[in-house]
Amino acid sequence: MLKSNIFHNQISDISTDGIAELVQTVWNAEGQTGGEINIILVDDDKMVELNRAYLNRDYKTDVIAFPLSDEAAESFEGEIYISVDRVIENALHFEVPAHVELRRMVVHGVLHFLHYSDKTVAGKERMTAREDHYLRQFELS
Repeated sequence: MLKSNIFHNQISDISTDGIAELVQTVWNAEGQTGGEINIILVDDDKMVELNRAYLNRDYKTDVIAFPLSDEAAESFEGEIYISVDRVIENALHFEVPAHVELRRMVVHGVLHFLHYSDKTVAGKERMTAREDHYLRQFELS
């Protein structure tokens, strides 16, 4: 069984209800089993700091997924950092509730752990389609 933890340090009042179950749904549906994924909600400043320190990028981003275990590990471990500032801005832009946008970003991070990539147009389209699929599936459950 996959263990999911959500850390937010009271940075936002966006509902995180159902996030652990959503992570489990995506993980299992993609053929994965156990492990541990931590979801850490931060602000834009922290995301820029992480981007600079680990990815040599000097800009804001919405999601960064760090696998903490290697491919050969018996059990997967990873951390998904999500900018609450980006969640709120994207939610306004796409005219969706903030908790829905947060769920999309969580699914996006999990998909990165499963080797989905958004570096190309085709890859981004594929990832977005999977995000949509899991968000619809989760809303129906």
